[in-house]
Amino acid sequence: MSERERARDLRDYWSILQRRRGVIALCAAAVTLATLVGSFLVTPLYRSTATVQIERQNPDILNVRELGSLDYSFAAYADFYQTQYRILSSDAVARKTVARLGLVSHPLFAVGDSRPTLWSRFRAMLPGTVPKVPTDPEDVAAKQLLKGLEIAPIRNSHLVAVSWVAPDPVLASDIANAVVDAYIGFNIESSYTTSDQASEFLVDQIAALKKEIVDLEAKLQGYGEAKRIVSADDATNITMKALSDIATKRTEARTVLAQKEAAYKAALATPAAALPEAQKSELIARLKQEYASYEAEYSEKSKLFKDEWPGMQQLKSKMEQAETRLDLETEEIGTNVRRAAESEYRQALEEVRGLGALLDDQQEAAQSLKRDAVEFKSLLSDVQKKRETLDALMKRQNEMALTTRLKDLDATSSNIRVVDRARPAPAPFRPNKKLNLILGLLVGVGLGIGAALFLDYLDNTVGNAAEIDRLIHLPVLAAVPHHGAASAKLSVAETVDLVAHRDRKAPASEAYRELRTGLLLSNPGHPPRQIMVTSAIPEDGKSSTVMNLAVVLAQSGRRVLLVDADLRRPRLHRVFGVDPSRGLSSILSGLEADPVALAQKTSVEGLSVLVSGPVPPDPSELLDSPTFAGLGPKLLAAGFDHILYDSPPALAVADPVIVASVVEASVLVCRAGRTPRESLQRAHQKFVQAGIKPIGVVLNDVDTSRPGYGTYAYYGHSDEREKSTANG
Repeated sequence: MSERERARDLRDYWSILQRRRGVIALCAAAVTLATLVGSFLVTPLYRSTATVQIERQNPDILNVRELGSLDYSFAAYADFYQTQYRILSSDAVARKTVARLGLVSHPLFAVGDSRPTLWSRFRAMLPGTVPKVPTDPEDVAAKQLLKGLEIAPIRNSHLVAVSWVAPDPVLASDIANAVVDAYIGFNIESSYTTSDQASEFLVDQIAALKKEIVDLEAKLQGYGEAKRIVSADDATNITMKALSDIATKRTEARTVLAQKEAAYKAALATPAAALPEAQKSELIARLKQEYASYEAEYSEKSKLFKDEWPGMQQLKSKMEQAETRLDLETEEIGTNVRRAAESEYRQALEEVRGLGALLDDQQEAAQSLKRDAVEFKSLLSDVQKKRETLDALMKRQNEMALTTRLKDLDATSSNIRVVDRARPAPAPFRPNKKLNLILGLLVGVGLGIGAALFLDYLDNTVGNAAEIDRLIHLPVLAAVPHHGAASAKLSVAETVDLVAHRDRKAPASEAYRELRTGLLLSNPGHPPRQIMVTSAIPEDGKSSTVMNLAVVLAQSGRRVLLVDADLRRPRLHRVFGVDPSRGLSSILSGLEADPVALAQKTSVEGLSVLVSGPVPPDPSELLDSPTFAGLGPKLLAAGFDHILYDSPPALAVADPVIVASVVEASVLVCRAGRTPRESLQRAHQKFVQAGIKPIGVVLNDVDTSRPGYGTYAYYGHSDEREKSTANG
């Protein structure tokens, strides 16, 4: 999409939003008002926050390590703090807080009415219904506390904000501080409970390990004496060295076997002529050369002699013999190469088998030699591991004896420290009326924009000139603004029909003069003299357009004849108040011969009208006749400067296409906000298929309050200005 097309699309969207700005304003006002009312009706909430510092390690007072090892990886770091956040919002901490503050009796945490309702009784009678467990007041209070609790880690620090939200600011601060205190107590209690349990476990394990070590050492000493094992080191053992050498040779033999096998398979899969031995053979090369010389001689003589000539037969026989010998020699070389490759492969295979059998024997000897040493090493390793474990447990027991004494220091030895205690909030944080008002306005505007675009999507009618250009690629000759009734005595239709005659300063009159100028300048040097005006569907204003166009042309000093070619629903005679008994149908049916004599003058100076006459049974056949085709030139020769035809709607009948085929210019009329886009496209396509291209479109009944149309009321037209366009 080009920049120009993209800009045009953006302008189209902007035009839609401006056109439906009332919908946007209504949605914005409704949502904003609802948001504002809701903000004043909602109960104000206060938030109090306590700040806590959480470190991964306890204070290193005695320089002894804790029970849990510290992992410095990022994953372990994140897991540690996520665990602490979950503990802060755990049910255990909540229960401690409830008990500390006695929240069970507070109205915000009280248990609701426990009396069974009618619905609960009915559900209890249903089969398979689980009986309801009585509600624990402390459990209800803990859950209510957790609903208002907020845990928010402070970015790039070890600090955590612990907040509680409530309608009472004092209660919010008390609960936030109590949660922090309960969390610190829970952490200390958990740490030293674990230490006490670990200390008891270490005492039992040390005693058991000592007994196991004594038994293992006695067993090791007896096994060494029975097997006469002095050392378990086999680094210089001859049997093991021989085993290693044989294994190395077998590996090398397997490599050679793989190479020989690959060479043998390649020789079997390669054609004899493609083998390197055949390619390098001097005999093969000489036979190929001999065959090539016979073939060349045969090809040369075939240009002079026929194949039946004895000399050619003899030469062909030699060539075939040379080819046969070449093939035989090639196959013999291939057979020899394959046999040699197979022999080498079999030899390598036997060598691998022999080394494999020797290796198996040597492995059995080595296993027999090492079997006794394995058991000795196993016993020795068990003794060493048990002693290492015993040393570690005894060291840890001594460290824990010192660490347990830190319990008297209480929170001083904890890794959690309160940085800021929670205080009662001076003002509520929710609702934020200003923010809610802004968000409501933004949401309302967004909803309004969506509604405007959706309504425009549902509207399939032509709305502006840009749509006409995009749909059928025709220029808009004029945009006629909406014109209401001038007085109570005249209807809207009657006023619009001759508005250019009744009120020359009306915006609609200026639009028709603009249409006149566009038509006269559509073909410089030769303005169209015969013009047809039609529309896609009925009631688009084609008759009003053609009448006012005739009026403004007559006002410019031209003689104009207005022909009512709508032989189905004529109405020009009613507008001008002339005799409808004789007209166009009378001429086309042969009842009248002189069309000039049937032209009736009107109240507009210079304007005559030829009415439709009696309604015929088949108007299309009358119009599609040589008489109608010759009517225009005859009227122009009688002294008329322009002939305008009022034609039926293009989609209803075929009459407009017939009339357009004999005139110089055709104009389509569509009504803004009423004519469907598809109807305008089909009407235009109907003319294009007949080889006729309308010169433009008149957009009728335009709402000039919409963006892009300005206002025609600005213009005040004098007779001098109208006369200045007489020759334009």
